[in-house]
Amino acid sequence: MYIFQRLLLLSFGACLLLTSTLWSATDSTATQTPPDERMDARLGVFLGGNLNRPRVNFYEIPGLGGNLTPYYEGSGFGGYGGLIGELPIFPWLHLDARASVVQHNVSLLSVPESWAVGSNDGNSDIGKFQRVLDAQLATAGLQLFLGISPVQNLNIFLGARGDLFFLKRYDQIEKLLEPSYGRFDDGLKSGNYRTRNPQGGVLPSVRAWGVANLSIALMGGIGYELPVNAAQSLTIAPEFFYSRGLTNVISAQDVTGRDIVWQLDNIHASVAFRWYPARATRFNAEAYQLKKLQTLEKEIAQERRKIQSDLRELRSSGLSVRLTDVKGILADGKQEIANPTVRVEEFRATKQHQLLPYIFFNENSSVIPGRYRRLTANERINFRLDPLEKAKPVEVYYTLLNIVGKRMETNPAAVLFVTGCNSNFGAEQGNQRLSEQRAQAVSDYLQDVWKIQAKRIIVQKRELPEKPSVAAQNLSAEEALAENRRVELSSTTPEILAPVSFETVQLAVNPPTLRLGLNILAGPGLKQWSLEISTFEGREDRVLHAFTGGNTYPEQYTWNIDADQRNIPTSPGSMDIHLSITDVDNRDAESPIISVPVEVIKYADKKRTKAPDKRIIIYTIGFFDTDSQAETVLQSIKSRLTPQATVALDSYSGAARLQAFQQKLGAPNDRARVSKDVQDRILSLLKSDPTLPEGRFYNRSIRVEVQEAVQ
Repeated sequence: MYIFQRLLLLSFGACLLLTSTLWSATDSTATQTPPDERMDARLGVFLGGNLNRPRVNFYEIPGLGGNLTPYYEGSGFGGYGGLIGELPIFPWLHLDARASVVQHNVSLLSVPESWAVGSNDGNSDIGKFQRVLDAQLATAGLQLFLGISPVQNLNIFLGARGDLFFLKRYDQIEKLLEPSYGRFDDGLKSGNYRTRNPQGGVLPSVRAWGVANLSIALMGGIGYELPVNAAQSLTIAPEFFYSRGLTNVISAQDVTGRDIVWQLDNIHASVAFRWYPARATRFNAEAYQLKKLQTLEKEIAQERRKIQSDLRELRSSGLSVRLTDVKGILADGKQEIANPTVRVEEFRATKQHQLLPYIFFNENSSVIPGRYRRLTANERINFRLDPLEKAKPVEVYYTLLNIVGKRMETNPAAVLFVTGCNSNFGAEQGNQRLSEQRAQAVSDYLQDVWKIQAKRIIVQKRELPEKPSVAAQNLSAEEALAENRRVELSSTTPEILAPVSFETVQLAVNPPTLRLGLNILAGPGLKQWSLEISTFEGREDRVLHAFTGGNTYPEQYTWNIDADQRNIPTSPGSMDIHLSITDVDNRDAESPIISVPVEVIKYADKKRTKAPDKRIIIYTIGFFDTDSQAETVLQSIKSRLTPQATVALDSYSGAARLQAFQQKLGAPNDRARVSKDVQDRILSLLKSDPTLPEGRFYNRSIRVEVQEAVQ
């Protein structure tokens, strides 16, 4: 104990001596002009923890006895801290002395041992048990390092540690590992007879270099200093050290006659705080502010030169392009938000699209047009509608032949009526042969691909449809003729042509619209401009919206984000807006990228936090030429109009059709009276190609959105 006290006093005395040296160094540095800050002495403290992984190989603690297998591994955690004193030798080399306290707590495990053990039924069995030794070890002493700084603030430490143990307690016990039903006959009752032989006490002293309980280790580490204040007189540094023990915790020979091996290896992680007295003395706040201003002036001058260079280049090239601003337009179409954050919220949704039961043909042709999706006989096996859950109603319609084929396949008693029609004009006038060929083309596809028996498909023919389209009001003569060149499908089994439903996720966007300001200068003349909006999702860059214009451009460009569910961002982050131009001389210029923040509220997060939520049901209902299917859908909508539900109606066909449907439905609100900006944004979701007959039919549809509160 006397030697331990002397060594501890010697350690702290070394730190005090180094401290006095630091103060004298502070006074001397005050006269140096200019001083090298790397030669400033410093004081400090450090605090952290360590992972203890000792190297062990021994059978038993001297005098304890009983172990038949050796201890072979162990691990534990402990605290680590102390005082620091550092004295520079060269700008890149310094001497580091530390007074430290280290906990080496560890749990050692012996090699499992097999032995006869009892069981709960009174019989015996061969069991496997293991000894566990929990040691509480702590040392105090001195660490000496050479600190190398290859770059400023980075320190690499090489040195050694010399400590004295002031705590060496242990507890040992035997634990039964297997079988699970086994027990020690002489086990501890409190442990259900699965533990025995508890032992504890103080570990015997060890002598190294003639000193009792001395622990010596080699150490190496690394740290990086970060200034905390303006004078850089106070720094904080994360540090990591590895310690390799050279001496044993106990000194003796085990039962085999070999020396006990129990050496302390540690991985230390700590935070060091250092104080540089000389820097604090030299620091002049006014000079520091002046230096900052001078640095700022240099940066401003460099930026000014860069701007002037860019202006000179611009004048010589005549090209300039930039996005002047980005504004969000709220759902009312009036209120604007500068520098918006786009918020996307997920809702559970059901989408139901009514099917137009017609296949349209080109003039004087019985070939099914290519816009209708067709499959091979092998492809039909994997046919699914799931990929179309975010598609427009008319895009779902283009799979009509396969939807009908699949439903005929799953309804073996159903019969399908296929009626061919013609426009009864020009080459088609009175040509029922053409009508029959059109109907037969549809029948052949269902038979060849979907293997539907011919007897289940009734082919019929006529000239004009039973309810033909006629040229009137917004329909031209050519459009009416095109709508009559068709094959009509019907069935006595309602499921064959029933609406298509999807269970999906609906994305609501706020603000739903972005308005971008464009400023383009192309001296020789503008040839083309391109706008691209993209986001990073997963590991890929995904384009959400792209537009290419010609030799003219708008001062403001509007993007309806919710115009297509497929182009709404689904991951938090940002959307990057990029504008580029090409002039008539094929020279290119690009604007700086502008990023719009994106927040995403997931349905799963709302469910987990029990946040208010709603369910959305969207219907596309079309009063085509028969009201039977539409009436069924209408009744389904009415059944959902509870006092807690809200309903919104939209139509591309104008207010008259919308108001007529609203009266049938008895809906509590009417979207026909909303502002034109909002109507245009929403109707873009519905609009189909009006140059095609199916597009015009779907443009006469009504979109009904019912929102139900979810508890």
